[in-house]
Amino acid sequence: RHVIHNNYFFRDRDFDTNKKEGIIRIGVLGDSITFGGGIKEVKDRFSNILENKLNEVGTNVEVYNLGTPGADTDLEIEHYEKVKHLKFDILVWEYFLNDIQRLEKSTGTPIIVKNGKQGQIAQLLSSKSFFFDFAYWRISQRYNKTLGELRTADLERYKDPTQLASHKEMISQFIGKLDQDKTKVVVIIFPFLYFLGPDYQAGDVHKFMGDYFRENGAAVIDMLSYLKNYNGRDLRASEFDSHPNEFVHKIAGVKLYEKIVPLFNQTKQAN
Repeated sequence: RHVIHNNYFFRDRDFDTNKKEGIIRIGVLGDSITFGGGIKEVKDRFSNILENKLNEVGTNVEVYNLGTPGADTDLEIEHYEKVKHLKFDILVWEYFLNDIQRLEKSTGTPIIVKNGKQGQIAQLLSSKSFFFDFAYWRISQRYNKTLGELRTADLERYKDPTQLASHKEMISQFIGKLDQDKTKVVVIIFPFLYFLGPDYQAGDVHKFMGDYFRENGAAVIDMLSYLKNYNGRDLRASEFDSHPNEFVHKIAGVKLYEKIVPLFNQTKQAN
Protein backbone atom coordinates (compact mmCIF):
# COMPACT_ATOMS: atom_id res chain seq x y z
CA ARG A 1 0.00 0.00 0.00
CA HIS A 2 1.18 3.50 -0.84
CA VAL A 3 2.37 5.41 2.24
CA ILE A 4 2.47 9.20 2.37
CA HIS A 5 5.18 10.83 4.48
CA ASN A 6 5.07 14.30 5.97
CA ASN A 7 7.55 17.18 6.16
CA TYR A 8 9.63 15.24 8.74
CA PHE A 9 9.37 11.97 6.78
CA PHE A 10 7.00 10.32 9.23
CA ARG A 11 3.70 8.67 8.32
CA ASP A 12 1.51 11.49 9.54
CA ARG A 13 0.20 14.91 8.63
CA ASP A 14 2.77 17.71 8.45
CA PHE A 15 4.17 18.73 11.83
CA ASP A 16 3.76 22.40 12.78
CA THR A 17 7.00 23.87 14.11
CA ASN A 18 5.02 26.66 15.78
CA LYS A 19 3.24 25.35 18.85
CA LYS A 20 0.11 27.41 19.45
CA GLU A 21 -0.65 28.67 22.93
CA GLY A 22 -2.78 26.29 24.97
CA ILE A 23 -1.91 23.24 22.87
CA ILE A 24 -0.82 20.04 24.58
CA ARG A 25 1.49 18.25 22.18
CA ILE A 26 2.00 14.47 22.43
CA GLY A 27 4.70 12.60 20.53
CA VAL A 28 4.34 8.87 19.91
CA LEU A 29 7.73 7.22 19.50
CA GLY A 30 8.28 3.66 18.33
CA ASP A 31 8.95 1.17 15.57
CA SER A 32 6.75 -0.38 12.88
CA ILE A 33 3.92 -0.97 15.37
CA THR A 34 3.65 2.77 15.98
CA PHE A 35 4.15 3.41 12.26
CA GLY A 36 1.11 1.25 11.61
CA GLY A 37 2.61 -1.81 9.95
CA GLY A 38 -0.29 -3.90 8.66
CA ILE A 39 -2.80 -1.09 9.29
CA LYS A 40 -4.42 0.17 6.09
CA GLU A 41 -5.83 3.44 7.41
CA VAL A 42 -3.86 5.74 9.71
CA LYS A 43 -7.07 6.57 11.58
CA ASP A 44 -6.98 3.02 12.95
CA ARG A 45 -3.53 3.36 14.55
CA PHE A 46 -3.44 3.68 18.34
CA SER A 47 -1.90 7.16 18.11
CA ASN A 48 -4.77 8.44 15.98
CA ILE A 49 -7.36 6.72 18.17
CA LEU A 50 -5.80 8.42 21.21
CA GLU A 51 -5.96 11.84 19.54
CA ASN A 52 -9.56 11.35 18.47
CA LYS A 53 -10.68 10.31 21.94
CA LEU A 54 -8.97 13.33 23.51
CA ASN A 55 -10.55 15.64 20.95
CA GLU A 56 -13.98 14.11 21.59
CA VAL A 57 -13.88 15.37 25.19
CA GLY A 58 -12.86 18.86 24.13
CA THR A 59 -9.14 18.76 24.83
CA ASN A 60 -6.78 20.98 22.86
CA VAL A 61 -4.24 18.43 21.73
CA GLU A 62 -1.95 17.46 18.87
CA VAL A 63 -0.63 13.90 18.61
CA TYR A 64 2.34 13.40 16.30
CA ASN A 65 3.28 9.88 15.18
CA LEU A 66 7.06 9.31 15.17
CA GLY A 67 7.01 5.61 14.26
CA THR A 68 9.88 4.23 12.18
CA PRO A 69 9.81 0.67 10.78
CA GLY A 70 12.74 -1.43 11.96
CA ALA A 71 13.87 1.05 14.60
CA ASP A 72 15.54 -0.20 17.77
CA THR A 73 15.71 1.83 20.99
CA ASP A 74 18.93 3.55 19.90
CA LEU A 75 17.46 4.71 16.58
CA GLU A 76 14.20 5.80 18.18
CA ILE A 77 16.10 8.06 20.56
CA GLU A 78 18.14 9.42 17.66
CA HIS A 79 14.96 10.28 15.76
CA TYR A 80 13.45 11.96 18.82
CA GLU A 81 16.49 14.22 19.15
CA LYS A 82 15.76 15.52 15.65
CA VAL A 83 12.20 16.56 16.53
CA LYS A 84 12.40 17.51 20.20
CA HIS A 85 12.30 21.19 19.17
CA LEU A 86 8.59 20.56 18.54
CA LYS A 87 8.23 20.80 22.34
CA PHE A 88 6.27 17.72 23.33
CA ASP A 89 4.50 17.84 26.68
CA ILE A 90 3.97 14.08 26.78
CA LEU A 91 5.89 11.32 25.04
CA VAL A 92 4.24 7.96 24.44
CA TRP A 93 7.04 5.45 23.93
CA GLU A 94 5.99 2.18 22.31
CA TYR A 95 8.27 -0.65 23.41
CA PHE A 96 8.50 -4.01 21.66
CA LEU A 97 10.65 -6.80 23.06
CA ASN A 98 13.02 -6.83 20.10
CA ASP A 99 13.98 -3.20 20.79
CA ILE A 100 16.97 -4.43 22.76
CA GLN A 101 18.47 -5.66 19.47
CA ARG A 102 20.74 -2.97 18.04
CA LEU A 103 20.42 -2.95 14.27
CA GLU A 104 24.13 -3.16 13.56
CA LYS A 105 24.45 -6.22 15.88
CA SER A 106 21.20 -7.98 15.05
CA THR A 107 21.11 -11.75 15.50
CA GLY A 108 18.24 -11.90 13.03
CA THR A 109 20.22 -11.67 9.81
CA PRO A 110 21.90 -15.12 10.12
CA ILE A 111 18.50 -16.68 10.87
CA ILE A 112 16.89 -15.13 7.80
CA VAL A 113 19.82 -16.16 5.61
CA LYS A 114 19.75 -19.74 6.95
CA ASN A 115 16.01 -20.20 6.51
CA GLY A 116 16.04 -18.46 3.16
CA LYS A 117 18.29 -21.03 1.53
CA GLN A 118 16.57 -22.87 -1.30
CA GLY A 119 17.31 -25.70 -3.67
CA GLN A 120 18.76 -24.78 -7.04
CA ILE A 121 15.44 -25.05 -8.92
CA ALA A 122 13.48 -23.09 -6.31
CA GLN A 123 16.24 -20.48 -6.16
CA LEU A 124 16.14 -20.03 -9.92
CA LEU A 125 12.35 -19.69 -9.99
CA SER A 126 12.38 -17.25 -7.04
CA SER A 127 14.89 -15.04 -8.80
CA LYS A 128 12.70 -14.95 -11.93
CA SER A 129 9.26 -14.63 -10.35
CA PHE A 130 8.08 -12.50 -7.44
CA PHE A 131 4.88 -14.57 -7.30
CA PHE A 132 6.81 -17.84 -6.97
CA ASP A 133 9.01 -16.41 -4.22
CA PHE A 134 5.90 -15.08 -2.45
CA ALA A 135 4.16 -18.47 -2.66
CA TYR A 136 7.31 -20.45 -1.80
CA TRP A 137 7.72 -18.82 1.61
CA ARG A 138 4.08 -19.41 2.47
CA ILE A 139 3.60 -22.94 1.18
CA SER A 140 6.88 -24.09 2.71
CA GLN A 141 5.92 -22.64 6.12
CA ARG A 142 9.32 -20.98 6.29
CA TYR A 143 7.72 -17.71 7.35
CA ASN A 144 6.39 -19.08 10.65
CA LYS A 145 9.59 -21.00 11.35
CA THR A 146 11.72 -17.92 10.73
CA LEU A 147 9.47 -15.69 12.81
CA GLY A 148 9.58 -18.09 15.74
CA GLU A 149 13.37 -18.30 15.63
CA LEU A 150 13.70 -14.51 15.38
CA ARG A 151 11.50 -13.96 18.43
CA THR A 152 13.42 -16.56 20.44
CA ALA A 153 16.68 -14.82 19.49
CA ASP A 154 15.20 -11.50 20.63
CA LEU A 155 14.42 -12.91 24.08
CA GLU A 156 17.91 -14.35 24.42
CA ARG A 157 19.32 -10.79 24.31
CA TYR A 158 17.81 -10.12 27.75
CA LYS A 159 20.00 -12.90 29.17
CA ASP A 160 23.18 -11.15 28.00
CA PRO A 161 24.32 -9.08 31.02
CA THR A 162 26.43 -6.70 28.95
CA GLN A 163 23.75 -6.00 26.36
CA LEU A 164 21.03 -5.68 28.98
CA ALA A 165 23.09 -3.24 31.07
CA SER A 166 23.77 -1.11 27.99
CA HIS A 167 20.08 -1.17 27.05
CA LYS A 168 18.98 -0.15 30.53
CA GLU A 169 21.50 2.68 30.66
CA MET A 170 20.28 4.01 27.31
CA ILE A 171 16.68 4.00 28.55
CA SER A 172 17.57 5.61 31.88
CA GLN A 173 19.54 8.43 30.27
CA PHE A 174 16.82 9.17 27.75
CA ILE A 175 14.03 9.30 30.33
CA GLY A 176 16.30 11.47 32.49
CA LYS A 177 16.66 13.98 29.66
CA LEU A 178 12.92 13.98 29.09
CA ASP A 179 12.38 14.66 32.77
CA GLN A 180 14.77 17.62 32.58
CA ASP A 181 12.70 18.95 29.68
CA LYS A 182 9.55 18.44 31.79
CA THR A 183 8.20 15.93 29.27
CA LYS A 184 6.04 13.25 30.88
CA VAL A 185 6.60 9.70 29.64
CA VAL A 186 4.10 6.91 29.07
CA VAL A 187 5.52 3.57 27.92
CA ILE A 188 3.27 1.04 26.19
CA ILE A 189 4.69 -2.48 25.89
CA PHE A 190 3.44 -4.81 23.15
CA PRO A 191 3.78 -8.62 23.38
CA PHE A 192 4.99 -11.09 20.79
CA LEU A 193 1.68 -12.12 19.22
CA TYR A 194 3.40 -15.17 17.72
CA PHE A 195 4.00 -16.61 21.20
CA LEU A 196 0.74 -15.48 22.80
CA GLY A 197 -1.04 -18.19 24.76
CA PRO A 198 -1.03 -20.01 28.13
CA ASP A 199 2.69 -20.76 27.84
CA TYR A 200 3.75 -17.28 26.69
CA GLN A 201 7.54 -17.25 26.86
CA ALA A 202 8.20 -13.59 27.52
CA GLY A 203 6.15 -12.85 30.66
CA ASP A 204 9.24 -12.38 32.82
CA VAL A 205 10.73 -9.91 30.34
CA HIS A 206 7.50 -7.90 30.29
CA LYS A 207 7.55 -7.62 34.10
CA PHE A 208 11.25 -6.84 34.25
CA MET A 209 11.10 -4.06 31.65
CA GLY A 210 7.82 -2.67 32.98
CA ASP A 211 9.31 -2.41 36.48
CA TYR A 212 12.45 -0.78 35.08
CA PHE A 213 10.50 1.87 33.19
CA ARG A 214 8.48 2.61 36.34
CA GLU A 215 11.66 2.89 38.43
CA ASN A 216 12.79 5.59 36.02
CA GLY A 217 9.58 7.57 36.44
CA ALA A 218 7.56 6.47 33.40
CA ALA A 219 3.91 5.47 33.49
CA VAL A 220 3.53 2.00 31.96
CA ILE A 221 0.84 0.12 30.04
CA ASP A 222 1.59 -3.54 29.39
CA MET A 223 -0.63 -4.76 26.57
CA LEU A 224 0.02 -8.35 27.62
CA SER A 225 -2.48 -7.82 30.44
CA TYR A 226 -5.25 -7.10 27.93
CA LEU A 227 -4.30 -9.60 25.22
CA LYS A 228 -3.09 -12.70 27.06
CA ASN A 229 -6.43 -14.52 26.84
CA TYR A 230 -6.67 -14.16 23.06
CA ASN A 231 -5.34 -16.40 20.33
CA GLY A 232 -2.39 -14.54 18.85
CA ARG A 233 -3.44 -15.45 15.31
CA ASP A 234 -6.66 -13.48 15.81
CA LEU A 235 -4.68 -10.37 16.75
CA ARG A 236 -2.23 -10.31 13.84
CA ALA A 237 -2.66 -8.09 10.79
CA SER A 238 -2.70 -11.20 8.61
CA GLU A 239 -1.45 -14.77 8.58
CA PHE A 240 1.85 -13.56 7.18
CA ASP A 241 2.09 -10.21 8.96
CA SER A 242 2.77 -10.42 12.69
CA HIS A 243 2.01 -6.76 13.37
CA PRO A 244 -0.98 -6.06 15.66
CA ASN A 245 -4.27 -5.60 13.84
CA GLU A 246 -6.87 -2.82 14.19
CA PHE A 247 -8.49 -4.54 17.18
CA VAL A 248 -5.23 -4.41 19.14
CA HIS A 249 -4.62 -0.80 18.15
CA LYS A 250 -8.10 0.11 19.37
CA ILE A 251 -7.44 -1.42 22.79
CA ALA A 252 -4.07 0.34 22.95
CA GLY A 253 -5.62 3.69 22.05
CA VAL A 254 -8.27 3.35 24.75
CA LYS A 255 -5.77 2.29 27.44
CA LEU A 256 -3.48 5.19 26.52
CA TYR A 257 -6.41 7.58 26.76
CA GLU A 258 -7.23 6.30 30.24
CA LYS A 259 -3.61 6.63 31.34
CA ILE A 260 -2.95 10.02 29.76
CA VAL A 261 -6.05 11.95 30.86
CA PRO A 262 -4.70 12.49 34.41
CA LEU A 263 -1.31 13.54 32.98
CA PHE A 264 -3.08 15.79 30.52
CA ASN A 265 -4.83 17.63 33.33
CA GLN A 266 -1.54 18.04 35.22
CA THR A 267 0.13 19.43 32.09
CA LYS A 268 -2.67 21.97 31.53
CA GLN A 269 -2.28 23.20 35.11
CA ALA A 270 1.51 23.51 34.71
CA ASN A 271 1.08 25.53 31.53
